[in-house]
Amino acid sequence: MEHTSASYRVYRTSGRSAARRNRGNQSGLSPKERVRLVQLCVCLVLFLAVFVGKGAFPQQLAQIQNKLVSALTADTDFRAAFSKLGESLGTQDSVLGELEDFCVEVFGIQPSGTGDDLEGQSQTQQEQAFLNAGASSADLAAHYLRLEDMPQDWLSGGEVVSETPETTPEPQAQAQPETAAAQPEETVPAVGTVLLSANYEGPALPNNYTMDKLSLGALETVNPILGHLNSVYGYRDHPVDGEYKFHNGVDIGGQMGDPIGAFAAGTVEYIGENDDHGLYLQIDHGNGVKSFYAHCSKLCVSQGQTVAAGETVALVGSTGVSTGPHLHLEIKCNEVHVDPAYYVTFLTD
Repeated sequence: MEHTSASYRVYRTSGRSAARRNRGNQSGLSPKERVRLVQLCVCLVLFLAVFVGKGAFPQQLAQIQNKLVSALTADTDFRAAFSKLGESLGTQDSVLGELEDFCVEVFGIQPSGTGDDLEGQSQTQQEQAFLNAGASSADLAAHYLRLEDMPQDWLSGGEVVSETPETTPEPQAQAQPETAAAQPEETVPAVGTVLLSANYEGPALPNNYTMDKLSLGALETVNPILGHLNSVYGYRDHPVDGEYKFHNGVDIGGQMGDPIGAFAAGTVEYIGENDDHGLYLQIDHGNGVKSFYAHCSKLCVSQGQTVAAGETVALVGSTGVSTGPHLHLEIKCNEVHVDPAYYVTFLTD
């Protein structure tokens, strides 16, 4: 009986030990399985990097892939490198160490020494701050693919851009066809030049009177007053005595006291008063051009005074032989009376 109990205890003890060993074997991984797990993780990281890159920069990533293949295969024996990596991973050596050697051999990346611990910690802190900032997928791809460190020609389309801008030869100036001869500057006709012939067929004109339009040169003129044309230049029946005789100016209607401006800049040649013209004055504008104003109610200038074009020289009135307030205006060119209607405008309504 004791022998049976002892055998039973030994059997239970050995059974529990075997169960513990089986559980330990089930929970642990063999070295080869651990290597495979690490390889799977590395592949997953690379896949995610490529996936993010394709989503953010599909065209640039394809160009980078072509550039990397053409650039790296030119100087690197990938078969030997991957063969060496496979042999190393087949052993139980450090996987990270073997991957580090592989990167050094293929990409020429040297691991940082142990003396750079402070710099490593700073980079870790920067990386943590970047991740905590909530970067977008495009920022993540640009950050981890290090696009800023890649040659610009890889990202811009493949053509290498020279640092020194190429100077394009300037096109030689083609001979322009000769333009038309420059138009001569318009010259102002001299004072007294006939600008318009009136072809007058009426009674003979008094001496020093013309119906033609003569040039006043470059003289700048203004309207002395703006009113209706009450009486024209030329032969007419006089409104007071009824006699048919020549009217040597124009009568422009106005209101009593309206200002009368100088026809052009000049010097007051004389002022005066008589029974026919009432209060009057004459202005010499130079180059033989003069203007005469009559029937004024008041003279505002004195003999010898210099006046500007449009400056008030008198006021509208009805002095002398007159039927109402108006301005009698005469214009003379080289002592020849001309029709003022050629040089001033009137109200028509």
